[in-house]
Amino acid sequence: MRLPLGRWLVTGIVSLCSTGALAADTKTPFPPCTTAPTEADRKAAQGAFAAGQGSFNEADYATAITYWRDAYRRDCTAHALLLNLARAYELKTDRSEAVNALETYLQRKPDAPDVDQIRRRIDNLKSQTVAATPQPLAPVAPPPTAAPVAATPLAPEGADKGHGAGIAPFVIVGAGGIAAIVGTVVLAGGAKKVSNAEEVCGTRACPQPITPAKEAAIAEGNDGRNQMTIGGVVLGIGVAAMAGGLVWHFVSKPSSSAQASVAPGRSTGFTPVIAPNFAGLSLAGSF
Repeated sequence: MRLPLGRWLVTGIVSLCSTGALAADTKTPFPPCTTAPTEADRKAAQGAFAAGQGSFNEADYATAITYWRDAYRRDCTAHALLLNLARAYELKTDRSEAVNALETYLQRKPDAPDVDQIRRRIDNLKSQTVAATPQPLAPVAPPPTAAPVAATPLAPEGADKGHGAGIAPFVIVGAGGIAAIVGTVVLAGGAKKVSNAEEVCGTRACPQPITPAKEAAIAEGNDGRNQMTIGGVVLGIGVAAMAGGLVWHFVSKPSSSAQASVAPGRSTGFTPVIAPNFAGLSLAGSF
């Protein structure tokens, strides 16, 4: 069954906007620490840590995470590795895994001197995760079955026929305009973060040595680039929705049929079936 043009546009917008909400919040658990490491385990862990440090310094955070998780698996008494992993996950913009590493650190080292600071860091990461997650969209209500309208004589030539699509195209245009505005604001906020990071680092790649200020700038720059991507997608969706709504409005057939010859003494009519379209749109962004 072919969908009307309006339903096709609404379905496309809802599908694009809800893509970000489908990502699963997965966490990779750390193996339990039940046995003491041997001397061979400690040496292997030291080698894996050194390899991960080299990858981290080259901003290859995924490889650094692989090495450091292997090092912690071999020597689970080296709890400081969890802090290194949390930082690598944060720079990789995987906040869920960063929280997982920090919470595991607090569970296995509850007497750490920086417990309060780490708890505040966990709260900040969780807040950033919530702010960056698009809210679920409201379901599109199915159109009700409309009763047939009684036959009506054709409008005389020259009468105002109007447009059969009604107000639905303007709803799409309005929703697209809101999305375009939100996308522009999010895009501008991300660009500002990238600019702030480049003021600290000088270029996109921070030169060595990596200081705490540079680490913060790297994180802000990564967040800014992600935010610019989200803003660009939302802006594109908004522009597409506006264009689609206008096209729908202008290509819709008039509500009255084309003029036809009517034989004297006979009446000619039509029986349209009208079903309203419903559309819903929800956006979330952070900057």
